[in-house]
Amino acid sequence: MIESITRQQQIVLLSLGIHGLESREDKTSFAWWDIPVPGTERVSYVEYSFDAKLGIDGQDVTIEQTGDDEFLITVPEFVFIGHENERFELATESNGVLSWMTPEIDKLEMASRILNDDTEREYVDKNSDTLRDQAKFFYGSIIGGIDPAIVVRFAFQP
Repeated sequence: MIESITRQQQIVLLSLGIHGLESREDKTSFAWWDIPVPGTERVSYVEYSFDAKLGIDGQDVTIEQTGDDEFLITVPEFVFIGHENERFELATESNGVLSWMTPEIDKLEMASRILNDDTEREYVDKNSDTLRDQAKFFYGSIIGGIDPAIVVRFAFQP
């Protein structure tokens, strides 16, 4: 059953294959001191992979004619559009002999640390040069397909 349909004008300019290993460690401390109790440590390693989609919101792109055969394309801020093919798997864990005193590590919380607003922004920032090149190629190819003599300049918003 389809509940709703929303038209989107998002343009994926880059797809990243992300693979990594996230670790989380926890231990129990004495109630009023910050001294860990030996043997209470828990360590979990989660292996993850997903495909990240980076691009722009196409409805915010502006194209203006600046001369007879010249156009200026203003490209909005690059965004993290989404992800797919997510895989989160417990790679290994290590528990001390008294680890029952320490709450189990939440694997779902680990996954949310991997995919959050800060890390999504980081993927965009690290790939901004490639995103710029891809935006120039994408829009330059469209306009060049109409008339190869047209000069296209680009302005990128921060």
